[in-house]
Amino acid sequence: MQNPRRVLSVLFVLVVATLISQSCFAAAKPELKEHPEVGQRFIPTDVDWTNAVYQTTFDDAAELKNWKLEGGKRMSIESGKFILESDGETNHLVCWLKTEVPEDFLLEFSVRPQDRMKGLNIIFFNARGIRGESVFDPALKPRDGDFKQYHSGDLNNYHISYWAGDRGTAHLRKNPGFTMVAGGKDFIADAPADKFHVVRLYKRGGKIRLMVENIIAVAFDDDGKKFGPVWTNSGWIALRQMGHTVRCEYDQVKVFPLKP
Repeated sequence: MQNPRRVLSVLFVLVVATLISQSCFAAAKPELKEHPEVGQRFIPTDVDWTNAVYQTTFDDAAELKNWKLEGGKRMSIESGKFILESDGETNHLVCWLKTEVPEDFLLEFSVRPQDRMKGLNIIFFNARGIRGESVFDPALKPRDGDFKQYHSGDLNNYHISYWAGDRGTAHLRKNPGFTMVAGGKDFIADAPADKFHVVRLYKRGGKIRLMVENIIAVAFDDDGKKFGPVWTNSGWIALRQMGHTVRCEYDQVKVFPLKP
């Protein structure tokens, strides 16, 4: 029979070691302070509203030719709405706008998830191959919606989660590397189920602002040093849905350049 004191002593050592390990891990984990502009109203004044790079109301099914779906179940246009669907939890998707977008821009769209407490949606932007290629260059590795192919593969980009179901927060990451550089608020999850939200993404140089109904949800000023160079290249934008989003509607997608 084992000595009870020895057993207690061993258990004590294990508990202490575990606590120390957790403490060290917590200390090593980067803490990101929420930007002071989160929650403030922001309507940019340097947008060139008269020369849209791209805009559509999805009133014509032919508009699908301007988008490329990777993964997921299907994309479709129904009753003037752009629909992206998945088969389930692991059937993730990324849908690229085929139009190249300038380095500085304002993206605007309306969105309504099927179940706003279950799912996670993301925008990829300023995306290019790590050697400057188009995201559609056949020399790049094939992609099928698997997340790692976009955040830790052969693409440079930023990505921002503007709605995350019951998580309550929105995140901005810089890729490749999946480096979280900013956190903010999810203003979509708790809204009425039938509401379409207007989402805006503003990017000029290293200044990135995500707005929901003109209220800043995420803000980040990339200094080009702490997290590597600022992605100042023109590139491509994509809408991403994790599999558990299942179905989401979009409308009024617009991209505008910024004034010099």
